[in-house]
Amino acid sequence: MSEPLVVFKRRTNVVPVSLGFDVSNDILTSEMRTPSGVLIAAWDIEFEGDGTDGELIFTLDDSVASTITHSKGLMDIKRVVNGEPVAVFKDPVEVEFKEPVTV
Repeated sequence: MSEPLVVFKRRTNVVPVSLGFDVSNDILTSEMRTPSGVLIAAWDIEFEGDGTDGELIFTLDDSVASTITHSKGLMDIKRVVNGEPVAVFKDPVEVEFKEPVTV
């Protein structure tokens, strides 16, 4: 598995995501959850442009990141295409929640 995605607590986190395919007509959601399924936080997702290139910006506001008490989690991206939910990744992405160095 690849390196975990690092999310800093008490910081606004902005993560560019490149899917590489047209998602302009899709509804996209992404949540970070514990392995048992408890919701930790949900990303706000925007197209970087018009979505045809699959370039997205994921944002987690500091007001949400400040409430995270977990140290690890899992996330995925769900696409809704023509009313059908479709997974984007084969496996969930590991997420590591860290305290920032500068307070």
